[in-house]
Amino acid sequence: MILTLHPETPQVRHLERIAELLHRDGVIAYPTDTLFGLGCLASRKKAVDRIQQIKGRDPKKPMSILCSDMEMFCRYTRHLDTPTFRILKQLLPGPYTVLLPASREVPRYLQNKQVVGLRIPDQPFCQALVSLLGEPIITTSVALPDQSVLNTAWEIEEEQGHALDLVVDCGQPLGVHSTIVDLSREEPLLVREGAGPWPL
Repeated sequence: MILTLHPETPQVRHLERIAELLHRDGVIAYPTDTLFGLGCLASRKKAVDRIQQIKGRDPKKPMSILCSDMEMFCRYTRHLDTPTFRILKQLLPGPYTVLLPASREVPRYLQNKQVVGLRIPDQPFCQALVSLLGEPIITTSVALPDQSVLNTAWEIEEEQGHALDLVVDCGQPLGVHSTIVDLSREEPLLVREGAGPWPL
């Protein structure tokens, strides 16, 4: 089922309906600034497992989490030094996934060797929903490993609607993966080129 929201100012009643669905272990497809993502509450292991099944992913391969703002972002990583924080202020919100040391708030199933992937997309729906929830959601691209990018709500509904609780139609993503930058080491490392320029 597709639910259409206003791309700039998503209606609160629709956001509340989506939040309620996520609190019941729901899984949604939704637009970020880069691609459509599959999402659920990061704290709901049962729903995270559903996404792993839909994607056909190795459960040991962790997924990133999407935060609404820097305040939430900082809860999920250990102490940030000043140079790292300066880089983050340049990148976020934006088309980047940042790898950082995971704090104790991050569930084990979302960590890889105590590192977590974090995002703050430059997308009004993502920020509004996660702000309303007060906790992050999962972000992993909708496309299956052997599948081309699905970049409209209608394509996703047709291909994967049977496995999802809702497809959110709320603006068109770029259609390009986020840039992944590892800031968990001494020197920043580009892991994947994508929509965001690097180096800055």
